[in-house]
Amino acid sequence: MCACGIRNCGSLIPQFLYSRSMFVSNKNGVKIISEHDKPNGKIRFNISPEQCVTIKIEVKNSGTNEIMLENYRLIKRCEFTFVVSEQTSPVKLPPGSVHEIPITCGVQDYGFFNVTMQFNFTSEQTGKFHIGRFVQAVANTELAQQLCPSEPYQPYQAKLHKPQFRSIEDGFPPNNTSFIDLEQKPLDQYKYPSNLKDLIVCLNEGNTHNDGTSDKIAHLHLEAPLQFGNYSEKFCLLLHLEEIQMEVDIHRYDMQNVSMFTDKYNKKLLVLKAPGVAENRPSVLKGDHLFVIPAEGQPKYNVPFYKGYVHAVELDQVKLGFSEKLLNKFVNNMKFDVEFTFNRLPLRLQHRAVILAQKSQLSHLLFPCFSYKKSLLSPNQELCLYNPNLNNNAEQKEAVRQVVAGTSRPAPYLIFGPPGTGKTVTMVEAIKQVLRCIEGAHVLACAPSNSASDLLCQHLMKHVNPRNIYRMNASNRGYHTIPEDIKPVCNWDEAQSCHVFPRKEKLQSYKVIITTLVTAGRLASADFPQGHFSHVFIDESGHAVEPESLIAISGILDMMDPKTNVNGGQLVLAGDPKQLGPILRSPLAVQHGLGLSLLERLMCFNPLYQKTNEKYNPQFVTMLLRNYRSHEDILRFSNEKFYDGKLLECGDHLITHSYCYWNELPKKFPIIFHGVCGEDQQEGRSPSFFNTAEISVLMDYLKKLLLENQGKKGIKTLPKEIGVISPYRKQVEKIRQAINMKLKDLMNINELKVGSVEEFQGQERRVVLISTVRSSSNYFGMDEEFNLGFLNNPKRLNVSLTRAKALLIIIGNPTTLSKDPYWNEFLKYCKRNQAWKGYKHSEVEDELPIAALSALNINDQPAGKERTAVLKATFNC
Repeated sequence: MCACGIRNCGSLIPQFLYSRSMFVSNKNGVKIISEHDKPNGKIRFNISPEQCVTIKIEVKNSGTNEIMLENYRLIKRCEFTFVVSEQTSPVKLPPGSVHEIPITCGVQDYGFFNVTMQFNFTSEQTGKFHIGRFVQAVANTELAQQLCPSEPYQPYQAKLHKPQFRSIEDGFPPNNTSFIDLEQKPLDQYKYPSNLKDLIVCLNEGNTHNDGTSDKIAHLHLEAPLQFGNYSEKFCLLLHLEEIQMEVDIHRYDMQNVSMFTDKYNKKLLVLKAPGVAENRPSVLKGDHLFVIPAEGQPKYNVPFYKGYVHAVELDQVKLGFSEKLLNKFVNNMKFDVEFTFNRLPLRLQHRAVILAQKSQLSHLLFPCFSYKKSLLSPNQELCLYNPNLNNNAEQKEAVRQVVAGTSRPAPYLIFGPPGTGKTVTMVEAIKQVLRCIEGAHVLACAPSNSASDLLCQHLMKHVNPRNIYRMNASNRGYHTIPEDIKPVCNWDEAQSCHVFPRKEKLQSYKVIITTLVTAGRLASADFPQGHFSHVFIDESGHAVEPESLIAISGILDMMDPKTNVNGGQLVLAGDPKQLGPILRSPLAVQHGLGLSLLERLMCFNPLYQKTNEKYNPQFVTMLLRNYRSHEDILRFSNEKFYDGKLLECGDHLITHSYCYWNELPKKFPIIFHGVCGEDQQEGRSPSFFNTAEISVLMDYLKKLLLENQGKKGIKTLPKEIGVISPYRKQVEKIRQAINMKLKDLMNINELKVGSVEEFQGQERRVVLISTVRSSSNYFGMDEEFNLGFLNNPKRLNVSLTRAKALLIIIGNPTTLSKDPYWNEFLKYCKRNQAWKGYKHSEVEDELPIAALSALNINDQPAGKERTAVLKATFNC
């Protein structure tokens, strides 16, 4: 009989609500055996497409009592051909007997195919009981076999036991990477109160009542809506919560019994393999430090902890500088326990910024409710735009004029820029016009990241005299990471071979200073004259938590005043609250508002920035509407789901429609969803996931794009025109490995970019391929916690789908993706337009047994009360 359906599963659900280990364990003398047995109840075997394989499962009664095999059935929808002989009546199993069940399996495609079987038994002595098995058919391509895990995955280890007494042996930091002549006010530590951990434990347990007075006050601040009166108290509390969670989370990466080796280029450095650092798990930067302790032979008290400073981070390894005391006794492959730390400087700067904002009375900037309506432009004054393309875009012209006129002040001006609408171009034009039209204007232009800040600098250098531009980089930024074309305006001193921070008198001579938000904290520490910076522009402001944006505002920008600061006080925020927001660790901090950027808070909750009759007030906000990037069919889904259908397709049809005649697009619809049943895989100590089945399909598409002629004109796609996106660093690494194996001889193949969603935000490619990776729901909670993956993250989905100009190819498991409502709608969109290839899943399936199965597949990550216990244990160390 074909058992691909789910039969009478609703009544089974209570049976599944216990752990996976209990579900698969042999019980009451009954053993389920197969020649393909693997650990954890798996029956795993290899298979080829179009081939049928018959396996035998034996049910053996090794006990002393007679057992009755009532039946066996599937409790999860089968993803492949699965034929098992029908059991019409119960089978008696006397002691010592064996019952054989033949199963025939077949698959149509390459991939990983999984079905769960439940065997139901009864006996007079024990009553009813159940045993489960996960039957897994694996059809690997040759490439998938080459990319399989190179070593078994070693999961997260228990947190290191910290000795009660320990001594710190300091290491040696990197050579001085900066020369600082800029004045610096002392920066407080802003340590969190120790009793705050008790409040977190109580809230995680669902208890909102605590006897401590300080806890009650903190809880009141958490629950109170944000307003200027509680601005610093609430944000400082949220930042403390975030820091405590960062402390807990960083210790997840502590390592036990790992070896280091001497750097072959510098014998004073030791090298530690730490695979997670490649995707900021944990985040490790030059100048940071960690601690190591030899794994064996340590005293119980006064244990020496060796402090190692990070000199370089190279892919999955870290080069560290330790004391001579450790180096003198070090031998290669000596074993250590490792304890990671994180850099507190960004947190300290954010604390100071929110406190300074309240002291500086920036209420009308942060909680605006009016405008002075004083324009710096005469009514008939025309702007001569540097970028003539903006003359044909009414929204961009309006945004530039409003910024220069400054009629929103003291309220910030917002440029709402959906994908491909020219947000950064608009901001850059506004900066240029401010410098031209407003006498004495001085601009601070910022962004959360170096790449976005560099882009601002590159655009400004086209029309602004380089002598008036200063790109201030952080001291720990590697010189090799700075784009060549902006190096002449950067704070790098060739003679000293380091970054320099000149005196403020020197900095005051520049018309535009460009920094990241965190590096702008140096300007706040320098005590510039009041009103020196007339304008602050923050691009990609939706990426930053509000206190991070405040670093570039508090102590730098003075509010507009009709008498004392008539030309200044203009804050301009550009971004898209529908795209990727800040990355945070603390669920409590997110729940109580830290996850909102200043841009999103104003747009969502401030009346000045709300729509009236479906339109924004152009005095305070402009929404850019013309998308110059994507084919209308690529744009349509995000346009309807995130932008109310307001966006207009205005791209060059020679580009956006260039793949409509590709052989793989018989309907001329420029999207392909290719369904793949893959397997979530891990290797070594890396916590990241990869999926070799998806990589095999992706490589087939890359070969067609790069090696075959496309379209009417027979033009091959160039590597630089293709972008490959995946949310997992290990998948990115494996895709690059596959490209190097199969396409390494192709000219300029290194120009094909493979990266994470975050790396592609703000970028575009003619062709974009997306590998979603996930084929199991086991780790959804972990993905959400670490801000990974596509599921339960519509902003990440929006960014990914809107990078492509002419062709979008998504490769993933539709059964897994359909559990997310946004992905489910996108899959339906692809089906309606006949854009589906590969594995298809049934839209009509019984969700209850699948949910029950998910309950069985318990992972090792703590949750709920278990997580609270981990918090308590961590806090007590």
